[in-house]
Amino acid sequence: MHFQIRQDGKRWSWVLLSDAHEPIAASDQAYPSAAQASAAALAFAHLVARAGRSLTVTPSGPLL
Repeated sequence: MHFQIRQDGKRWSWVLLSDAHEPIAASDQAYPSAAQASAAALAFAHLVARAGRSLTVTPSGPLL
């Protein structure tokens, strides 16, 4: 997976792409600079990493 910073006119956004270049997540707002879009992507990555560390598995029966 990797992030891409994209420009649309004077606004910037980020998108997280899979190894097959399919969008997984995207910014829900546009930013006035590439640096701000990049910082937002980094913040999102940190939130996902934190969520992954707190992930717990509770057995609830057989998987279907």
